[in-house]
Amino acid sequence: MVEAEVEAEVGAQPAAPGGRAQAMGPIKAQSGAEPSEKSEHRIGLHEHGVMPDAERAFAQALEIIDERYVDAADRDRIFTHALDGVMAGLIQIDGHPINALLSPDELGELMSGTRGTIVGVGVMIEMVADVLVVRGVVPGGAAEAAGLQRGDRILGIDGQRIAGQELGEIVGKIRGPAGTEVELFLQRDTEEWEQKLRRDIVELQNVDARSFADGIGYVRLRGFAETTAEELDAALSKLEAEGMKRLIVDLRHCPGGLLSAGVTITSRFLSAGDEVVSITDRMKGDKKMVATEDGRWRELPLAVLIGPWTASSAEIMADALATHAGATLVGAPSMGKGSVESIHDLDNGWALKLSSGRFVGASGELRLGHGVEPQLPAPEAAGHSKSKPRPVEELDDGTDVALGLARSWLAGGK
Repeated sequence: MVEAEVEAEVGAQPAAPGGRAQAMGPIKAQSGAEPSEKSEHRIGLHEHGVMPDAERAFAQALEIIDERYVDAADRDRIFTHALDGVMAGLIQIDGHPINALLSPDELGELMSGTRGTIVGVGVMIEMVADVLVVRGVVPGGAAEAAGLQRGDRILGIDGQRIAGQELGEIVGKIRGPAGTEVELFLQRDTEEWEQKLRRDIVELQNVDARSFADGIGYVRLRGFAETTAEELDAALSKLEAEGMKRLIVDLRHCPGGLLSAGVTITSRFLSAGDEVVSITDRMKGDKKMVATEDGRWRELPLAVLIGPWTASSAEIMADALATHAGATLVGAPSMGKGSVESIHDLDNGWALKLSSGRFVGASGELRLGHGVEPQLPAPEAAGHSKSKPRPVEELDDGTDVALGLARSWLAGGK
């Protein structure tokens, strides 16, 4: 069972019988609606309210549809839509679905995120004005080895033009079994060429890092996967070697991830015994999760950047660092997810992502419907979006007010 916050991308603990591993957080969508500044938590109901004796009425309605609908009813389609409706009627956040029916492809995407690896060619893509554009390449992947660059345009796949196709369909064509090849038709400025790439296991990069002046280091966390703690340690060690004395942790575009990984990563900055989060589970009861040892980076002065897309275990981390590590929170209020989900397999290969518990952060204030509040409010940076933060090498105090405020604060300009 995966206990995860809706868009989880993190590590795993032993699964309960019939289930998967524990996780927290949402899977980052390549495209889709962005949450509003204040996400609304709701339980979806028809405008007429709750129908009495609804289960019996549903069976009756199905009989009527079978007998009287103008076309022969596709029962699989009907029941799929019905189950979609059931899940939509549970607790949701506008723009950020919590309870959902998952197709096999969606389930595979979720589980790849928790492992921190995918099978592909190591290229990150996005649609810009209906053109597929390379947003970045994953270090060590085939795309990097072939020299693909940010801004390159992908016009075709395996000899077929892709104009007008949905992003999800395109992703499915680029991915495939390890060891197979895909041919991309690429354009850079006026140059066009075909490039064959070999699919293989690619490690997702969940940590970006760079150094600023005055001994200030910067790390951006994209998600909490099984590999993220090791990735973060390597980045921080490199920043320390470059003279880091203070650190900015950017969680503004982090949807969360596995609960176990989130606790491990947060504990890097805490002392033994510090509480990270409290979980209330309908079946398992209450449980507190704490740092089990003194974290290597617990003495670092910290500023943490948060915003409306900071969700799940990323919110837990921000709240715990502010509560126990003296971190200053900068930016805008976080999402206020407050829900732990479990992934339950169905016999046909589909699955349910279902709220099975709630969490309360270390401060006692972070919970469902109430996110983490910044101590130093600041607007979102220019050029940022939910799925597309600016590359770390392009970060600029002039366009990123929150970053500039955090740097000034850490440098002593309080």
